[in-house]
Amino acid sequence: MLTGVLGVAAITAMLALVLWVVFYGSAARIFVRRHLPPPTTPAGPPIEVIAADLTRLRAATLSAPPGTSHVRRVATLAAYDDALAQACVALGLPDTLSELPLGTDREAERLRVEMLLEDAGLRFTPRR
Repeated sequence: MLTGVLGVAAITAMLALVLWVVFYGSAARIFVRRHLPPPTTPAGPPIEVIAADLTRLRAATLSAPPGTSHVRRVATLAAYDDALAQACVALGLPDTLSELPLGTDREAERLRVEMLLEDAGLRFTPRR
């Protein structure tokens, strides 16, 4: 007699659980779709792509082959600065590099931004 009562109770509990999951689960999905904003998508490229660009551009700026024109050197450095600014935006760091004119202040700021990015965990320079 006790086994029959426990069996009926178990079947009833399982049926109630299935019905709860079916109705509550779908209601929850509908609520989420209607009332919660969709997840945001990042505006720029993935951080992995930015890190790869930084690695490549840093090597190109540090070891320009002899005979490279001044225009090419300046353009490579500008591309590197743009990639640094993209990395700052992607990691939520302040970007003060793009505001400075060419010169020693910009070079010093470039070194500071590189250090900030390294401290934030972005690795694009060889280990010392």
